[in-house]
Amino acid sequence: MLIIGVDKLSNEGPPRKTKHGTFTAVDNCIKYKSFGYNPCDSGFVLGEFFENEDVYFKSVSDIKDENYIYPVCVRNFGHSIGIHIWENTDNNTSFLDHIPDIVLNHLRNNQAKLLVYYGYEEDSIHGDSLFRLYNDFKRKLSEKEIPLENVIYSDANILLNEESNINDIKMVVSNYCANTVGRFNNEHKNNLYHGSQTKSIQNRKVWEDSKNKIRSKHFLCYNRLPKPHRAVTVLSLYRNDNIDKGIVSFPDYGMSSWDVVEHKEQYLKREHYEYFLQDNNIIIDYENSADGLIKKLPLVLDKTDFTICHSVINNNVSHYLNTYFTICTESHCSNREESGNALAFTEKTWKPITNFHPFIFVANAGSLEKLKEYGFKTFSPFIDESYDNIDNTGQRFLAIEKEINKLCSKPIEELHEWYWSIEETLKHNYYHFYKKFIKLERERFINEINC
Repeated sequence: MLIIGVDKLSNEGPPRKTKHGTFTAVDNCIKYKSFGYNPCDSGFVLGEFFENEDVYFKSVSDIKDENYIYPVCVRNFGHSIGIHIWENTDNNTSFLDHIPDIVLNHLRNNQAKLLVYYGYEEDSIHGDSLFRLYNDFKRKLSEKEIPLENVIYSDANILLNEESNINDIKMVVSNYCANTVGRFNNEHKNNLYHGSQTKSIQNRKVWEDSKNKIRSKHFLCYNRLPKPHRAVTVLSLYRNDNIDKGIVSFPDYGMSSWDVVEHKEQYLKREHYEYFLQDNNIIIDYENSADGLIKKLPLVLDKTDFTICHSVINNNVSHYLNTYFTICTESHCSNREESGNALAFTEKTWKPITNFHPFIFVANAGSLEKLKEYGFKTFSPFIDESYDNIDNTGQRFLAIEKEINKLCSKPIEELHEWYWSIEETLKHNYYHFYKKFIKLERERFINEINC
């Protein structure tokens, strides 16, 4: 049994049903304020990993002799330890200042482990992560006399323990998005194809019946945040006359909560994606298409407000039932050096898998290989997936573009035939996700923090 020590149990917030009862926990160190907000106010997202598991929540004031985990869920790792990485400032505080004395004593005498949970982000050595802030964090732990061997750090970077020089702080990978997608979909069976609810049964019948119906579009491509690799992807679709062959989203300037350029005239121009493509001739080629695409923006599907995101919980089944493959523009697309050896899978990956969709990955090099290591199947040789092995980001994208163009050039009847020829692969991925992968990842995570 794993004991989770919390500062406060409450009647408010999301309840977590474990094998030992239902608990509602308030985030530990929630009142710590840094750079104008509370970085430890997460809604206690870590609790999602403990649903129906052998886990017990206890107030730290009630813990006597038991060993336990004291989790601190952070929305920004740097801010949580009082450091602003972009302004290079240190406010000389941290969430450690808000850990109760009783817990500090337990950490010092080896009764407790401190878990710093940043599980929904995968920042690298270049970003907001332990890699970049290791020395600062180590110094602040030392000031509190907390032994490093009693500290666990967790984020979503699958490569967290690869090529790392950190060996005195335990690091645990969190497949947060996979767990969240699985949990939410199992709670809301309308999103499933194997649930008992009426809508789920209908979804499955519509999917099975679509064997006899040609779908309306070739592909699906979501792009709520206009990141450089997504801008290039949509520009590529436009310049190659493929954009109307798919269901595509992309915001107009100013619609997104994430500003990629300072001025409107830079939107979808070289300032947006120059570093991504690198080759000047190619950049010019893409830039020449920008004005035409801008006239078509915004590309709106089911959500008109691009400043909010319910990407995990929003699952429009019809988009998948009316297309044959997903162009998956993941959160990051760079090479190993640029990414700082960071790799993660978000809901953008799990959505096509849980909707019986093959996919082309616009993502970091090595992403497909990692998915296969997890037990999922991909779509070679119909799709040439050698692009996954190309480290140079610009060259990898050109290889991806070639495959997208190849699929979009095919008569939709041929795509239909191919899609149903890989039915067993699609089913394998779907059931592997729900029946094995999530379960194993949750068990691994709990076992690793319960060291």
